[in-house]
Amino acid sequence: MSLCGLCLAVSLAAADISGKWSLVWDTEGGIRRTEWIVTQNGENLKVQTDDGQVLSGTMHGDELALEGKFRSSEAGYTSTLKLEGQLSDGKLSGKGTWDQYAMTFTGTRGE
Repeated sequence: MSLCGLCLAVSLAAADISGKWSLVWDTEGGIRRTEWIVTQNGENLKVQTDDGQVLSGTMHGDELALEGKFRSSEAGYTSTLKLEGQLSDGKLSGKGTWDQYAMTFTGTRGE
């Protein structure tokens, strides 16, 4: 493999975001805070939220994509949560939708 080919392969490798994350959500209903435990196997992700719900998705390079059924205790029903974001300077940020609601999020690694 050429040096340029090796550089490309390294740059496309999935960033490792496994571990605990603290997230702040800016939702239509106000600011919310959650904790995630992220398990990663290559590009495949599994996220367990602090209330035990599970999302799955991928990490391509520094790009995050997650989806799953999510129950809102405030709203009283379940709908699909879709998130896309990126890892930059050790922080996650992105946007998402749940039912007809839009939100943004930021996340930092927990301890």
